Formats: sequence, structure tokens, C-alpha cells
Amino acid sequence: MVKQFLDRTLTSRLGIRMLATHHLALGENKPNHVGIINISMRVKDVIERWADFVTRIAEEKYGKAPRIKMSGHINATFPYIQLPLDYIFPELLKNAVRATIETHADLNESALPPIQITIANNDIDFIIRISDRGCGIPHYVMPKIMQYNFSTAESDLDNREELHVFTNMIEASNSTTSGPMHGYGFGLPTSRAYAEYLGGSLTIQSLQGIGTDVYLRLKHIDSKSESFRI
Repeated sequence: MVKQFLDRTLTSRLGIRMLATHHLALGENKPNHVGIINISMRVKDVIERWADFVTRIAEEKYGKAPRIKMSGHINATFPYIQLPLDYIFPELLKNAVRATIETHADLNESALPPIQITIANNDIDFIIRISDRGCGIPHYVMPKIMQYNFSTAESDLDNREELHVFTNMIEASNSTTSGPMHGYGFGLPTSRAYAEYLGGSLTIQSLQGIGTDVYLRLKHIDSKSESFRI
């Protein structure tokens, strides 16, 4: 019940924000844009921007960061709304980077296993796979990772338990992506809710002892299968 309420609340907030921002942006003359729709978005460029951002945060916190490599359809361009991606990408990248660094705490930066990002594009949707070698998510944690207010960051546990789940929701939704490497346990479930709201999905496959693969699948605005709706 709480999950359904938070899903509706957060996605309604996203929808209202997109509509309002789109209305305002229609009066601007931004190249390659119609309102907030980037008519030739290159998803590689969006990922690279947030990869650089997460790398800087990791270097400030840990003094090192793994390399982030991209492969697949890296030159793919298509019309899309970048706004929700600007929330989802940094959340997923921060999780992968933190898991890699904390699992291999004794390695120097050059020896850290890289994070591999694969881009796949087709007529129906596009898929982003983020693969890390952060030893995977423990079996007992897997059922909880998509729960609101759950975080694997032990240092935040005491503070989160003192706060109400709805207080944490407001704090998380009002915060910017310039925050720390981890927060109130809203990053993954909110990203999942956003992806599903946009007609896609966010799934996680963990290979315990090796690493984690995260799959973000989103439908194209001009998808041939279904119409895009906000």
C-alpha cells in the first residue's frame, strides 16, 4: 500500500514537472529541442555527462573512481525527454561506482575493475545495461532493494530509522543530484517508478560473488508499438 502511494506520488510529481517545464520551454529557442523534447538526443552524451559527475563525487569521497566504459549503439540518436534520465542515470551510476570501490577497497584506481555500460537501440525501445564487478548484491538483500527507505549504506541507517518514510520521501524528492554517493534509500525504487511511468522497466540481475547488471529499458517517444504518454 505504501509502495503504491509513493509510486503514484512521485510519478505524479514527475508528470507535473515535465508538463510545466515543457510549457515554459516551448517559448525558448533551444537548438534541436521542441519544448523539453530533444529531437536528436544522443544517449551516450547524457550518460557521459553523469558519468563524469559521479566520478568527481567518488574521487572526493574515496580518493579514486573506476573507469566507465561504453559500448553498443553509442552513436544512436532519437527524440526523447531527458528530464527523467537526469535522475535515473546518476542514481544507477552511483550504485555501481560505490559497490566497485567498496568491494575493492585495497586496490588503487588503475586496478579497479571498470564499469561497463552497453547501449542497445531498436525501433521499439532502447536499453541501457550497467555492469559492475562489485561482488553482487547478497541474496538476503535482493528482496529489499526496490523497497522505499531501504539502503545498504550502513552509515545512514541510524539517521534513516529516526525519520518517517514520508519525511524521507520529501527529502529525497527535493534533493538535487549533487548529493552524496548514497542517501535515503529512494534512488532505486524512484528510478523504477519513473521507468515504469514512461512505459519501460528497471530490472536487476545480481551474480553474487561477481557483480551486478542493471537493465534500464525505455520506450521511444515515436515507438511503433504504443503511443507515448505523460
